[in-house]
Amino acid sequence: MQVDYLIVGAGAVGLAFLDTLFSETDATFAIVDRRDAPGGHWNDAYPYVRLHQSSSFYGVPSRPLGRGRICDHGYNAGMPELATKYEILHYYQDLMETVYLPSGRVQYFPMSEHLGNGRIRSTVSGQETRVNIAKKLVNAGIWGDLTTIPSTHKRSFDVARDVTCVPPNDLPRRASDFDAFTILGAGKTAMDAVLWLLEKGVAPEQISWVRPNDYWLFHRDNIMPHKDFFMRSMSAQVKEMEALAYAPKVRDYCLGMENSGRWHRIDPDVWPTKFHAAVCSGAEVDALRTIKDVIRAGHVRQIKSDRLVLEKGEVAVSQPRLYVDCTAQGGAILPDDSPPVFDADTINLFMVRPFQPLFSAALIAWLEAHEPNEDIRKGCTLVTNFHNTPAEFLPNQLKGFANQAMWNQMPELKAWLDRCRLNAATHMMEGLKPDDTEKFALLSQLGPLTKEAMTNIPRMLAAEV
Repeated sequence: MQVDYLIVGAGAVGLAFLDTLFSETDATFAIVDRRDAPGGHWNDAYPYVRLHQSSSFYGVPSRPLGRGRICDHGYNAGMPELATKYEILHYYQDLMETVYLPSGRVQYFPMSEHLGNGRIRSTVSGQETRVNIAKKLVNAGIWGDLTTIPSTHKRSFDVARDVTCVPPNDLPRRASDFDAFTILGAGKTAMDAVLWLLEKGVAPEQISWVRPNDYWLFHRDNIMPHKDFFMRSMSAQVKEMEALAYAPKVRDYCLGMENSGRWHRIDPDVWPTKFHAAVCSGAEVDALRTIKDVIRAGHVRQIKSDRLVLEKGEVAVSQPRLYVDCTAQGGAILPDDSPPVFDADTINLFMVRPFQPLFSAALIAWLEAHEPNEDIRKGCTLVTNFHNTPAEFLPNQLKGFANQAMWNQMPELKAWLDRCRLNAATHMMEGLKPDDTEKFALLSQLGPLTKEAMTNIPRMLAAEV
């Protein structure tokens, strides 16, 4: 068989690319994935997981996700809905079955792997299919392959035989068997596990939490890309840009982010050293703060029936408890020798805007469809890598600004950006009127502040040396 594009990976990133190129061209596609259904890591996610951010700008450009409702209860009350795992999986399955496959332009190979050179092998039957790629191979899963998944990752610590330690996926099934719980890990997966227990009525005193690190978190209440939240979110964004533009050191920048309401932290008395761009509402952080038994002694090395052995000491354990392993590495940093996005006859779907992999994939697809100049393509797709610390994030923010500046100089691309539902700004600007003077006054500050930030970020980083 022959297709224009062979896409390796049917996760959210691969489908955002497919959807855009499917809509913008008459190209044909083969999409191969090792899982048995579209949606990538969502197939393996724990059952109570939700999006960190609004459903309004997740998914693919051609179809909204969710009903656009405002939550009326829970930790996200008063804010736009956050899709569940099951909503997302249905969304992608329905797109595959009712849009892509019926078109005759898409061939889908689940439970399969790409062996190279257009060879696809079923991991079930072993049958091979040869695909002639007329245009390009698209690597949609490189980043995902570098990360680990809570349900399948290999533990880095030993567990005694008489200890019950489960992945977060098993928490709902096993929780009723225990009266005490220990959450292992400091990231968003661990936060979700703690919040699930609290939501189910478990008292904070019944929960201990091993936190090897503390993280800066985005404050969902103040970064909501929605027209009804324009003043709150845009005011906080202007303050963020002021921190980027004028902070003399990274520590000052972090304080500026906290003071602006863009970031917050769980423990106000502990300085976070990590930043993975996780998002929590104010209500979630308030709930997380009720956990007082926080163990900060490094990573777990061994779990015994009567104690925890950690990097920096041991902690006695007084009663049988359920341990929930949330230590998988959710993000991965691309190595320095990683290829560019546009690499001859291959496209690598990396982020070109920080924290926005789906938007990035769609934009890359638009460039593939409409921009023939390779130098321009490469000039506006600088890779914004993942990071572990605020200092590591700043160079990637700088690349994101450089990319945006390039996009703004391309009228057709700018017009697409303004209507793309994966672009958060599109939702913020919805319904903006010429006489909205207060809103335009805020917007007018972003350009000059961005220019200052692009000069100041290198100074900040130099001050860290």
